[in-house]
Amino acid sequence: RNAIFVEKTTFENLPSCFPPEFNVTLSSSNSISAHRRTIPLVQYLEEITTIANGETYPDQLSNETWYLFGETYGVEWKRMLLDYEMPPCSTCEDRELSALAFGVGNCGSGVQWHTHGPGFSESIHGQKHWVLYPPERKPSYNSDYASRYWMETNYMDIENEDDMPWECTLNPGDLVYFPDQWHHATINLSPYTVFVSTFTTEHI
Repeated sequence: RNAIFVEKTTFENLPSCFPPEFNVTLSSSNSISAHRRTIPLVQYLEEITTIANGETYPDQLSNETWYLFGETYGVEWKRMLLDYEMPPCSTCEDRELSALAFGVGNCGSGVQWHTHGPGFSESIHGQKHWVLYPPERKPSYNSDYASRYWMETNYMDIENEDDMPWECTLNPGDLVYFPDQWHHATINLSPYTVFVSTFTTEHI
């Protein structure tokens, strides 16, 4: 599944999917992705693999941690994503009823706790860890820090098993379904992590 898309999105091949000097819009890693930064795709790939030894550390502030995800809706992105095989859901059969978002990050990057509508997320390259709580159980977190900080501080302090989040680690080719308005945070575990999220209009 998605063999063609896997090949075209390797670290070496991804830039060739776009025109030369193609710019990407990065989002900050806090819950509301409040800040934006626009740079060439090749510069972003270089930064995530060289700055700070190619890793996002837990003490880095979320509003200063840049992440390629969510701002991938232009014509060039839509053309590139045509090779992505959609998840097995009813509305996914019609691409006009779903919205695709492409993401790339390094080890330790991710997005702090947030909520939105339902959908799927699939790991294309690398491992990606998910933690989730149902809508009525909003987790406590420091919005100034990215998700890795929560995983290495708040998570380690949870004593009651009933207070643990739902969690899973996606390997390449694995899919997770995130229900409508569930709290969730993500952390990338690999030096080059690529994923696609499919936002659907159905509730499973």
